[in-house]
Amino acid sequence: MDTEVKAAGAAAEAAARKGRTTLIGMACMAASALLFMSGNAVIKLLAESGIPPVQTVFFRALVSLILLTPFALMTPGVLKTDRLVTHGIRGIVQAASMICFFSGIVSISLVEGNALEFTSPIFATLFAVLFMGEAIRARRLIAMACGFLGALIALRPGFAEINQGHGFILVASILWAAVLLMIRSLSTTESALTQSLYIGIILTPIAGVLAALVWVTPDWHQLALLAFVGCTATLGQYLFAQAFRFAEMSAVLPLDFTKLIWSSIIGLLIFHTTPDAFVLLGGTIIFVSGAYITIREAQIQRRAALSPSVPPALP
Repeated sequence: MDTEVKAAGAAAEAAARKGRTTLIGMACMAASALLFMSGNAVIKLLAESGIPPVQTVFFRALVSLILLTPFALMTPGVLKTDRLVTHGIRGIVQAASMICFFSGIVSISLVEGNALEFTSPIFATLFAVLFMGEAIRARRLIAMACGFLGALIALRPGFAEINQGHGFILVASILWAAVLLMIRSLSTTESALTQSLYIGIILTPIAGVLAALVWVTPDWHQLALLAFVGCTATLGQYLFAQAFRFAEMSAVLPLDFTKLIWSSIIGLLIFHTTPDAFVLLGGTIIFVSGAYITIREAQIQRRAALSPSVPPALP
């Protein structure tokens, strides 16, 4: 009897501990979403004040590299890699994606940019099928179709004005989809810190050279905002990673949807833009589709890890 009571007590304590860590993971994801949206708002403010988008990319990469350097010094061998070419390609593609995104966010609302940004996991799945030979079955195909339907609802081609900002964001999302596939590949051999450091090392000089061609010397206020963008991006990425460390993906990923809420609130308070109902509806459909694909992918990988001799069935 005592053994049963102790076992029940231990199980209750384990469940409570798991519940606490899940809440921490959810808080990390929500905070990450807020930081990313705050950074995007500042990027838009900087562009409107005359700072070229590529210059913001440069400062964001530089500040991130500075913040990560102490951790690199405390981690011997962190830069050792056999995949320098992949890191380099990822850095170039990510630089192009960031420049496109920062350029696009100038001429559209934050909520529109965020809604279209949610298409990246859907494009990544499409690329994996087309170029990496991954099989696809009905459920994931339906999720992809729903995601693209959501994009059509958000953009309303033929019924609403589509400008170059929407085009830049879509190109940025497509490029980021390619980056997601490279991250997935690199993650099999490289730590998150190694990947982050190489991105900073590669991205900073690329963006620096391009920024020099259109350089605008920032005043102290703009310099503080540029530093803020780098800090929010670095801390946001850290909290995003920590969210998955503390809790299951299915528990925390839905909190990434709060980006749509934060972007609506920030847009209303700072830029005085009223959230568009069609954009919110389309963004919700896009997010749900992308979240399903991401969570399903994680389930398949977990199943493959538990049964390596049995090829997993794709959705």
